[in-house]
Amino acid sequence: MFQHSASYNGYLTELCQAAYADAADSIGRKLFPPVGIRTAIGTYKKRDISNAFRVYRTALARGNSPTRIDTNATDGYYNCKPHALEVGTWKFDADQDDGGEEERESNLQELMSAQLVTREVEAVTIFKAGITATSGAGKWSGADGQNANIIDELDTLATTIQAGIGRRPTDLIIGQNAWAVIKNHPSLRQLIQGQSVAVSLELLRNMLIFPEINIQVASMPYNPAVRGKKDALKTIMGMDVFMLYSSDAPTRNDMSACKDFTMEPSGPEVLSEDKTLETVDTLYWSTDRQVTCPAAAARIEVS
Repeated sequence: MFQHSASYNGYLTELCQAAYADAADSIGRKLFPPVGIRTAIGTYKKRDISNAFRVYRTALARGNSPTRIDTNATDGYYNCKPHALEVGTWKFDADQDDGGEEERESNLQELMSAQLVTREVEAVTIFKAGITATSGAGKWSGADGQNANIIDELDTLATTIQAGIGRRPTDLIIGQNAWAVIKNHPSLRQLIQGQSVAVSLELLRNMLIFPEINIQVASMPYNPAVRGKKDALKTIMGMDVFMLYSSDAPTRNDMSACKDFTMEPSGPEVLSEDKTLETVDTLYWSTDRQVTCPAAAARIEVS
């Protein structure tokens, strides 16, 4: 967006976007895959999904017109807002390595981390606000949860999504604390009884009704304390379990559960400004994250 601006820093933007795309613990882009847009405000289509799976009469009689299918698409709206975070590198610190970029790149790495964690918390918050937790599911811990059947509950989520959109869910994302409960649960241990193996993500995948689903344990931590205060780090997803369908190449109109409408789909840009005693690097991006197809997602709150 700012590629032709005097403040645009191509080298640091490439460094930042490479790290942004390779954030192994990130779930934000999986929950909300980026959809590149040209204008900040626009529309996308919310479709009546059942229409795509309706059966029609197709035979033609001489002189008759073909049957016209129903689409019943309604307009949804996005409003992409600008966002930014910045960090300053004191000229004295930068000069310690003979004018090199080491100190500045270290500061940029910290800035990228803060931006990523902020965006991860935002993604989980928006997803939970848009997808209602499945009632009666997730009671897996403690004495009351010993008789739960985790595989059955996950299969129910998967088949509900399939029935809602006609496609199998693509991703199962498990909070770290929820995974600690799942891998030690009697219902899973009974399935591998007599085998000298532990419950793994691969074993869990093979037990599910749709074993091709991608499974990820979300372990990224964040600091819940307000700025200036200290607190113990907590995992962002905690005891949550998310399941969703997401297209490999999302567009404004596909059936992905969620989307991030953005003018920088590759990741944030870096703008740089030299001041008298410091260099200021700014991460700049635009976003409007929305749950665009609630039927394509489900979640469980583990207790």
